Amino acid sequence: MTLVEIKTKLHEQIEHSDERLLNMIYDLMKEYEDTDDTEARKKLILEEQEKHLLGISKSYSWEEVKNMAINNQKP
Repeated sequence: MTLVEIKTKLHEQIEHSDERLLNMIYDLMKEYEDTDDTEARKKLILEEQEKHLLGISKSYSWEEVKNMAINNQKP
């Protein structure tokens, strides 16, 4: 089945669905979006970790971070 056929069938089904099926489809969509977002965050964290381990990014002590926050300073 082609992508266009799948979309057409889904649109037809949604138009004639009851509330229960619509809620299930909606929940599935939300889960898919959340998973995608989570994977993007994991990738970003791993990239930042790699930079840190290679010494490319700067690290700050707790005191430095606290002082920057108190004084409204950026690193």
